[in-house]
Amino acid sequence: MIKRFNSFFILIIFYLIGCSTPKTSENIVQHRHDQISSNIEITLTKKGNITAKIQSDILKKDKKSLQLELNDNVHVDLYDENFIHKSLIKSQSAIVDEKDNRIKAFGKVSVETNDGKKLLTDSLLWDNSLDKIFTEATLEFITSDTDTLYGKGFESNIDLTNWNILNPRGSINNE
Repeated sequence: MIKRFNSFFILIIFYLIGCSTPKTSENIVQHRHDQISSNIEITLTKKGNITAKIQSDILKKDKKSLQLELNDNVHVDLYDENFIHKSLIKSQSAIVDEKDNRIKAFGKVSVETNDGKKLLTDSLLWDNSLDKIFTEATLEFITSDTDTLYGKGFESNIDLTNWNILNPRGSINNE
C-alpha cells in the first residue's frame, strides 16, 4: 500500500510539473509589437502639406500605442510650407508620436542643412506643429568652416537659421 501511494504521489508531481507553462522570453516578447516592417518610408503632413519624409531600416508598432519605433539608419528629410527641402536629420533610432506629429531621435544625431550648417548631439526633438528642433543634451554646432560652437540645450527652426544655444561655450572667428 505504501509503495502504491509513493507511485501515485510521484505521478501527481510529474503531472503538475508537465502542466505548468514556464514564462519564456518568447511568451513575454510576443505582445510587445504588433507590427514589424523593414525598409519603410513615412510621410508627415501639416494642413495637407508634406513636412517630413522619414526612412528607416526597421519599424516597430504596437496597435495600442500611437508611437512608431524606428531603428537602424533613420533619416528624416524636413521641408518648409512650400515643400522645399531644408534639412536632414540622421540618427540610430527614433520614436514618431503619431498623435502630436513629433519625432524624438536618439543615438549619434546629426542635423545637416542645405547651406552646410551641422548640429551634432545625442538626442533631439522635432515638433511638426511648431516647426522647431530642440535638444537638452550637449551639442556641437558647426556654422561654417571656421566656426564651431559647443553647449548644452538648443532650439532652432528647421534650417538652423534662427537658433539659440542655452548654455554655450566656444569661440567664433571674426575674420
